[in-house]
Amino acid sequence: MNEIVRLMRAAGYAFEGLFYLIRKEKNTRLILLAAIAAVIICPVIGFTPFQTVIVFFAVIVTAVAEILNTVIEIALDMQVKGAFHPKVKIAKDAAACTVLLCIINAIAVFGVILYSNLANP
Repeated sequence: MNEIVRLMRAAGYAFEGLFYLIRKEKNTRLILLAAIAAVIICPVIGFTPFQTVIVFFAVIVTAVAEILNTVIEIALDMQVKGAFHPKVKIAKDAAACTVLLCIINAIAVFGVILYSNLANP
């Protein structure tokens, strides 16, 4: 029983983190809206359930990258206390690059599936 309570408490902390990100981080909101849009739009334009899940997964991976990017930025900002440090800039830029690559991947996944569906009706 204690394990269930611990898991419920951990889930509560996770939801607190999610609600913070939704309230305070514009990019996280945009990516989560893209995930919701994917679930709604993909079936409407003829994607199979499997194709919709693949697009949704690609967008969710982008959301995970954005969340980790936020974590890295907050942790590094706390460490340097507002001072500039060139290695902190590199780390933050690299984390942002991860998000960019995930966005490119999600767009490519959507584009390939869309093209496949249009080319083979």
